Amino acid sequence: MTMTWKLVTLLALATLLIGVPGGTKTVTAAETQYLRVACLAPRDSDLAKSFLRVDKGLRAASHDTWGIRLYAGGTAGDEVDVLRKMKVGQMDASIITTTGLSHIVREVALLDSPGVINDYKQFEAVTTAMRSEWEQSFDKAGFKLVAWSEGGQYRWFGKKPITRPSDLKNVRPWVWPASYILKEIYHNIGANGVPLGVPEVYGALQTGMVDTVITTAAALVALQWHTNLKFVTKAGFGILVNAMVVSGDKWKSIPPDVAQQVLTETRKVTEGEREAWRKADAQAYQNLLKRGYTANDWAPGGEQEFHTMEKAVRDVLVGRLYPAELLKRVMTIAGSAK
Repeated sequence: MTMTWKLVTLLALATLLIGVPGGTKTVTAAETQYLRVACLAPRDSDLAKSFLRVDKGLRAASHDTWGIRLYAGGTAGDEVDVLRKMKVGQMDASIITTTGLSHIVREVALLDSPGVINDYKQFEAVTTAMRSEWEQSFDKAGFKLVAWSEGGQYRWFGKKPITRPSDLKNVRPWVWPASYILKEIYHNIGANGVPLGVPEVYGALQTGMVDTVITTAAALVALQWHTNLKFVTKAGFGILVNAMVVSGDKWKSIPPDVAQQVLTETRKVTEGEREAWRKADAQAYQNLLKRGYTANDWAPGGEQEFHTMEKAVRDVLVGRLYPAELLKRVMTIAGSAK
């Protein structure tokens, strides 16, 4: 074969191997290919900004041949909507909460099940111990679990103080229809939650359709829900867990060296910056108090009522979301964390 024909053959192979995701158009090696990533957090939030840093790091590591195209602020839909789009190739990846993750691997709902994880040390211990097992479960379900991240400590925020769980019977709490856990919490309490997707909550708070939400201080401020509320529970409970997942088909199509760069850059700004995320949530909480929010303690008997509710919800979800053996194992891991 002459040198000319060798060159033609190599160029033809390069053209066939480099394609635009979701289309038939071919691109040259100089063009940037993108991972289309969706998230509910607004573009100017810390979470979204962190993935702009992932984009910068990935471009540098891949010599500008790969980057992140972020669809922030729920523009791609609520988490379950995004998962459907990932399955049909309309979206490549998502930064989603435990709520969305549990629609892929149901057992992951344990991370949100009340009383299982109560602080950051327990979160680290459980996700470290369960990483390999859950990564395999996500692989079988057609997704790649890339990295864990977090969004602060859960609290109840409202227009009225919540001093015991039964107070929720007298307000209009938001319930995320996709959340198995939140629906069971309100069912146990006897509260009538208002079912809305995350992008709909801001408007509902303005109109008074909803007057109470469970989230973290950092998320409350990022989503601008804080402007319509004025009370917050002083004690935090549980951790808002996020993770980045990529569709399995998309992950398999990424060159191995680029896939490693995605892992490295994503974990650098999620798992590698845990202290910064925690400080951001704590600072958001303090800022809310400075803006006039009132932090309320549990009323007498309120804390015990809360713990009774936690156990009842955990127990009723055994067999529906997770087996009893897994609940016991995860709680043992969490309980031994120091």
